[in-house]
Amino acid sequence: MADITECYSEFIKIENFLNLVIKILTFSFFPRKILFGLEKYTFPVVLIYYFLSIIIAFIYLNGTILEAVMVIEIFLGVVQVLVKLLTVLINEKDLYELLLWIRGLHQDCTFNAIRQSVETHFSTIQFFIRIFTKIICVLYNMAAAGVIAYAIYTNLVIFAIPWIPVKQNESNIYHHINQAFILPSITIIATPCEYILITIGSYIIAIQNIFHDMIKQLDNSNLENKKKVLKTIYIFHCKILKNLKMFNDVYSFVFTIQALSSAVIIMLLFYIIRIETNLIFIPLVLGIYLQFSLLCIFGELIYSKTANIFVDLYLTKWYEFDLSDQKVFLMMMRASQNPFGLKAAGMYDINIVMFIQVVKAGFSFCAILYTFT
Repeated sequence: MADITECYSEFIKIENFLNLVIKILTFSFFPRKILFGLEKYTFPVVLIYYFLSIIIAFIYLNGTILEAVMVIEIFLGVVQVLVKLLTVLINEKDLYELLLWIRGLHQDCTFNAIRQSVETHFSTIQFFIRIFTKIICVLYNMAAAGVIAYAIYTNLVIFAIPWIPVKQNESNIYHHINQAFILPSITIIATPCEYILITIGSYIIAIQNIFHDMIKQLDNSNLENKKKVLKTIYIFHCKILKNLKMFNDVYSFVFTIQALSSAVIIMLLFYIIRIETNLIFIPLVLGIYLQFSLLCIFGELIYSKTANIFVDLYLTKWYEFDLSDQKVFLMMMRASQNPFGLKAAGMYDINIVMFIQVVKAGFSFCAILYTFT
């Protein structure tokens, strides 16, 4: 058995931060249940208030189509945040179980021959997580600031205060103060939810890379006790399939809502860019595209790596193993014949093809608008 990996300490920092984030989102940092367990729904109630503010603002809206599109886009963005937040609240135990599984892989490299692979893939994925979470945090905050600035400049009210009417061609200072508080707070709620999804999804991809390296070790002539190693690989394969299913079950509704809403948002973004070529929208555009592209890349990588398991197993020298071991090969190959992938609404594959199709639909939508205008 190998010792704890060098990247273990970095993962502990990530895990502790994730645990803190989950506690904050669920309000479980209180020593006692002050609201009989209902305090975990504090942030969803806040987001419901934001929904009410958007609906009121839309009712009072009497401006251009561009302003209506802006309100609809923000509404869909809040829907995404609410769904991701509820996913964390409802599946808190499953998320902890996934993190516990990942931590165990840092503590046990299975056998010394695979130690370098574990170090390489986990260190790479930790670097990826640090970089992309910082990028997303910056883009989300810049997008919120850009929308606030545009709303003040055009006197656009996206979040209206209930019982205070929105006035046309007059100052709406109270509404602007309200939405100047709401938009950054949405970012504060959205960023941790994205961080949880990116972290677990990234580690799953790294674990699949490690599994492929483990299969290649079966052809290593210097490997001792191949029968035991094959058994370990089989058990590891079962755990990967189990936790992939858990990950998909936890985030299945998120994938569906984000895929559908992002498709609509991207199409509407083309309309905004077509009508209002303002640099202030660049962070908003980049943030939405980065969010949707990451989802599609995750789906593509998870599918392709599970699809390659069958080929990797077949290319090993399985014929040099005895009959009982060949049966283990056969069981793993049979389990990998149907590659695992992320799906929206349980039907549509989330991959690069979906991203390209959505972008193409956005271009087509923009071309139609250009024709009629």
